[in-house]
Amino acid sequence: MLRLEGITFGEHGQNTLIDFNLALYQGEILGVFSNYAAVKNNLVEVIAGRKDARSGRIYLDGEPSPSNEIDRNRYRKVGVIQSAKSLVDDLSISENIFVMRKGFKTQVIDTHLLNVQTQQLMEEFGLSIEPESLARNLSGVERCSLEIVKAVALGARIVVLQDFSSFLSDSEIEQLLNLAAQIKKRGLGFLMVDSSVSHLSNYADRVMVIKKGRNFWVFGGGEINERAMKSCFSIEQMIDLPSEAIAPAVAIPEKSEVLIFDKVQSGVLDSLSFRLHQGEELCIFDQDGQGIEEIKALLSGDRQVGSGQILTNEERLLARNVWQALDQKIAFVVENPADTMIFRDFTALENLCLPASRKAADFWINPVYLASCADEYAQYFDSDVLTKYPDELSIQDLHKLVYCRWHLFSPRLVVCVKPFSSVDKSLEEISAFFIGLLLKKGIAVLILTSTAPEAGIPCRKIVINQKNAPPHPKNDLCV
Repeated sequence: MLRLEGITFGEHGQNTLIDFNLALYQGEILGVFSNYAAVKNNLVEVIAGRKDARSGRIYLDGEPSPSNEIDRNRYRKVGVIQSAKSLVDDLSISENIFVMRKGFKTQVIDTHLLNVQTQQLMEEFGLSIEPESLARNLSGVERCSLEIVKAVALGARIVVLQDFSSFLSDSEIEQLLNLAAQIKKRGLGFLMVDSSVSHLSNYADRVMVIKKGRNFWVFGGGEINERAMKSCFSIEQMIDLPSEAIAPAVAIPEKSEVLIFDKVQSGVLDSLSFRLHQGEELCIFDQDGQGIEEIKALLSGDRQVGSGQILTNEERLLARNVWQALDQKIAFVVENPADTMIFRDFTALENLCLPASRKAADFWINPVYLASCADEYAQYFDSDVLTKYPDELSIQDLHKLVYCRWHLFSPRLVVCVKPFSSVDKSLEEISAFFIGLLLKKGIAVLILTSTAPEAGIPCRKIVINQKNAPPHPKNDLCV
């Protein structure tokens, strides 16, 4: 269905694909693994015809497609499903599928007919989504499922699932891939472009590994695992980070309790209890994802406890928003923090120091404070980074900036949402490094995740009790 021959692609003087070859067969789910977000993004953009390759050939259904120019014909034959959703929130499901297609604006819209056709599609693909419902009310997996149906309905022969493990839970991924398994029987082909070894192993018929922009190896279905990946890649760091010895551990003579959940009942949480002490790390794994969203909402003040209690630093949690939570010494690193936790109109140094200004009224007018912060955290960045604005920085520098902000502020607890499920392995290394620095400083870290690979990282304590399941054997904090 799809063949790439000798594709070379590069931007900004660096090649991300070099003499790259790929073949996708009818009725196949082909996995593609890469550690680098840029490689995956560029591969998908070239396949979809959004960017032109510098050299090589592309064939769709045996017919040549130009690789040296943007090809809009490929837009219609290749559907790309990614975290940046294409559905319009304020339109209904039927309008998203049919009204947005090319040429429809020349027709009179028959709402009843659209709903009937959409219902037929939902039944055909085994989805229970009402045609009249708004896209904004859909869950993550429903949005992705609908985008697949929309792509197929509009003539796509190939569907690309890009980095879905970074924004869907394990149970949602299973639902989505069950739909893909049904659809591929119709003669379509799927590309799973991802960095999750376990998901590629579980669902792909073959897995292609990209190393240094080239085809490195192809594994059969179920053959790929973490051990096999170590045979493909060295264990050296992907990004330069200073020695941990530069930030020595803080002596904590008596570890006080930072966070206590005492028989908390709220939403899907059923009598959840655990304790987290100063300088300790706890990972809560919830396969459905609803439980960790509930915990995050409770700690940030967006939701209140139904029964039971939450204590932070031996006081009842009273926060009604994230800033009040910060006043109670609770900070957050949300998923994809470089996109959502950086103030674009502030310099990097101002972003770093913003929360700390809540502790000292004259912080911004005292150059000694700012100079001291710049000196302490310069070791984690290249020269002059802290003087620049976010739009001038790499995503790695922005990622570091968020963690350095809380290291400087020194809350009692930092809540990290899916810190090791990034589309780029270098960001995962940054998260691991700075979480280590937070722990050494005596700051407790609560990790919330819905993916098993992330929860299975060695030496992490895990609680699985959303559905009254027994505690994970690694957990020693569950009450």
